[in-house]
Amino acid sequence: MTITALPTPPSRQDPANFAARADAFLGALPTFGTQANALQADVNAKQAAAAASASAAQADRLLCQAAATAVAAQSPVANAAAAANS
Repeated sequence: MTITALPTPPSRQDPANFAARADAFLGALPTFGTQANALQADVNAKQAAAAASASAAQADRLLCQAAATAVAAQSPVANAAAAANS
């Protein structure tokens, strides 16, 4: 998502171009505002998706950790029998 660069802002140090630059700069602000708001919505949506993905990854990690603990708790005989049955 892109934001169009704003034109050169007006400056009192350059009175000959002040009016033209002010018109161009102020005329560009509505487009800039629309693009900035769209970018904000996009960033917020991606942040929410990233947070959901992180939560899912954490849940998967906990499941894997529980499975590893369960396997480690089995006796060698039970592990051998489970391996033979799979």
